[in-house]
Amino acid sequence: MSAITAIMIDSREPDSIKNLKFNNIPTIVTFLETGDICAVTDDNHTLLIERKTPEDFLGSLKDDRLFPQLARMAEARNIQQLAGQAVTTWPYLVVTEMFRVDHHGKIVTDRGVTGWAFSAVMGAILSIQEMGVFVVFANGASDYQDCILRIGRRNRTNEMQLLPPRPANIFGPKAVLLAALPGIGIERVQELLDWSGDNISHALCGITDMSIPAPIGKSLRQNIRTLFGLEENQTLEVLQQKENAT
Repeated sequence: MSAITAIMIDSREPDSIKNLKFNNIPTIVTFLETGDICAVTDDNHTLLIERKTPEDFLGSLKDDRLFPQLARMAEARNIQQLAGQAVTTWPYLVVTEMFRVDHHGKIVTDRGVTGWAFSAVMGAILSIQEMGVFVVFANGASDYQDCILRIGRRNRTNEMQLLPPRPANIFGPKAVLLAALPGIGIERVQELLDWSGDNISHALCGITDMSIPAPIGKSLRQNIRTLFGLEENQTLEVLQQKENAT
């Protein structure tokens, strides 16, 4: 796990940002060409961070400032990648809180409902990430400092440590139907299919007929009967349709 060792804050940031302590990490306020914060980690990585409130994000998106700003941040990283060099520059866009959406699918900020559709904003965020800038949401303005520290603690080695994947069991439509019954779930599905001879009709008839022994408990079977709306003396049956005489 890495850690931030030094921070530079852009001199154009508000006092509330310039006065952040960042757990007493050495911090200076200076003019930055790109980003609002430039942080250096103990494993020699540089973090370029652009801060946007939801209102700032929408405003800079509307007047076409957002993408040029972020493109300048991503440039150094993209050059390193194209040259086959070790990537040491990491650009981030930190939005200070999640976007809120009304029931019409429009973005809502502290200033009220905007004309921005949620789908359009999500499309812009995808474009930002596709250009090489990572998007992070803080949990409100008060979480901004901790959000920066969390970003700084991330492991940025070229190799990612992964556990081996768990084997997946792909269920067919019969199993999906049985698993949807109350209390069955995927654990009991195969047992019921084996018990019914892999016949979904026999399985449904059998587990809802209390006179037939079944591999699940009575209370569970009664819940399934209730789901099907069966009265006390009613059962499900499979009937063979008689052919009409010609």
